[in-house]
Amino acid sequence: MKYPTTLIIAALFCSTAVAAPEPVTCDSPCDCHNAHGEGRWSVKTDASLPPTDASAIQAVTPSEMFGWPGPDAALTMQSERTGIENKWFALTDRVVELKVEEDGDLHIALHDATGDKPGVVVCEVPAKPQWCEIRTTVFSWTPTRFPFHTGTAKTLKFGKSPVIKLAWRESVCLRFCPFSRAAWLL
Repeated sequence: MKYPTTLIIAALFCSTAVAAPEPVTCDSPCDCHNAHGEGRWSVKTDASLPPTDASAIQAVTPSEMFGWPGPDAALTMQSERTGIENKWFALTDRVVELKVEEDGDLHIALHDATGDKPGVVVCEVPAKPQWCEIRTTVFSWTPTRFPFHTGTAKTLKFGKSPVIKLAWRESVCLRFCPFSRAAWLL
C-alpha cells in the first residue's frame, strides 16, 4: 500500500518543482555573475545623466513621494518611462536599510533626513559597469567580504546611518509596494 502513495507524492513533487535562478555571485562591488533582473530592464539600466542645469532637478523628500499617486498608465515588464518617471529629482536623505537583491542589484532604503514622517524610498543600483563607483561607495559602508553568493535578498549591516545626496528619476515598481516607491539611483 505504501508504494502507490510514494509514487503519488513523488509525482506531485516533480510536477510542482520550479527551477530556481542560479544564485548571483559578487566577486567585487562591480562584478556580479548570473544577475538576472528583467523587470522594466530598459528603465532600470537607463544610463542617462542628470541635467547640468540644477534648476531642472526638483528637490523632494521620501515623505513627499509617499503621497504621490500611482502610475499614470498601465505598466508592463517592457514599459518605457512614463509621466513623472521622466523628471529628475534630488534627495538628501538618511540610509535606513541596504540589501543585495537576488538579482544582484543593491537596494538603498532612504527616509527623510530629519523628522519622523512616513515614507521610504528604495533606490536601486544595478550590477552594471556604469554604477560601479556608486556600488563601491555603498559596499564601503558595510563589512561585506567578497566573493559572496546569494539566491535571496541579503540584508547588509552598516554602522551609523549615512545621510546621502543623490539625483535620480523615479521608476514605479510593478508589484505591490505598500510602504515605498521604487527609484533607481543614477
